[in-house]
Amino acid sequence: MSTTSRPTTAGRAALLGLAALVLAACGSSGAGDETTTPAGAEATATEAAEVIPIKVGTLPIVATSALWYGVDKGIFTEHGLDVTVDTGVGSETMVAATLAHEVDFVTLNSVSLMVALDAGVPLQVASGFSQAWEDGDEDISAVLTRPDSGITDAAGLAGHTVAVNTLNSAGTLTISEAVRAAGGDPEKIQFVEIRYPDMIRALEAGDVDAIWEVEPFITIAQGNGAQIASWNFAESAPGLSTQVMVTAANQDAEVVERFTAALSDALKAAEADQDGLRQVLVDKLEMDPALAERVRMDRFSTEINMDALKTLAGLAQDEGLVSKPVDLAAFDKG
Repeated sequence: MSTTSRPTTAGRAALLGLAALVLAACGSSGAGDETTTPAGAEATATEAAEVIPIKVGTLPIVATSALWYGVDKGIFTEHGLDVTVDTGVGSETMVAATLAHEVDFVTLNSVSLMVALDAGVPLQVASGFSQAWEDGDEDISAVLTRPDSGITDAAGLAGHTVAVNTLNSAGTLTISEAVRAAGGDPEKIQFVEIRYPDMIRALEAGDVDAIWEVEPFITIAQGNGAQIASWNFAESAPGLSTQVMVTAANQDAEVVERFTAALSDALKAAEADQDGLRQVLVDKLEMDPALAERVRMDRFSTEINMDALKTLAGLAQDEGLVSKPVDLAAFDKG
């Protein structure tokens, strides 16, 4: 179990160390300036002109439902793309797999991408993908506590132990900002690194005072009696782009254009068919149908909320996760 009271120099060094390993991989993967063709494109010239094979690396999470939805509904096929969703890449190796063109696109969280770009990793933002809620009383990201904890809002988290899935992340940045905005002192929080699936058990056992969860774990935790202390994204950067679609800097421009156009259609269709989207959770993630009906779904769009991103970028710089101001233009695909 890893702990920290706030993002540390050591934490940034670890992130930069990972980026350095990725950069080293660039030298042997051919990820230079030369434009490349999609992964698995071994068809004849005629076939390639008709259908482009695309492999997307992502995680087996709720947000991926929109991508699966687009594939199952044939939306990518309508754009001349044969899309394969690969959830076996692993979050630690996604960037390296992209640079090696083992996959053509990956979904990355905004903070990880900021750190990678700051370190000079040759990636580009293709489009937005999933977002937190911009308005309303709930969201897809929350900090939960035991009902007897006495913690009723973000300010109350100061002086307590809060579990996050990754230190030096969007979780720690937004929780700290939510606490600060509520009048608390984020310097007094002790962040503890625990996997999402293990957090509820840790909370109920009293190992931590609060947990940062996403869906479906928010709904599961509430069902077990946990209470919401903070909707940390909503209280710090409403509408934050939680996942963005990323590709190698030298990816073929036509491939990027065709894929993002198809993705835009797929995400719009998914947003308009919430019942169908929830069925994907049952079919692909084997989620219990009753749970799938109750979980809060991400918002989906290829657009990126630049106001929320600017806030997150400022927090990342303030906490030393990036060495210079984030180039927001690299994210602006509007």
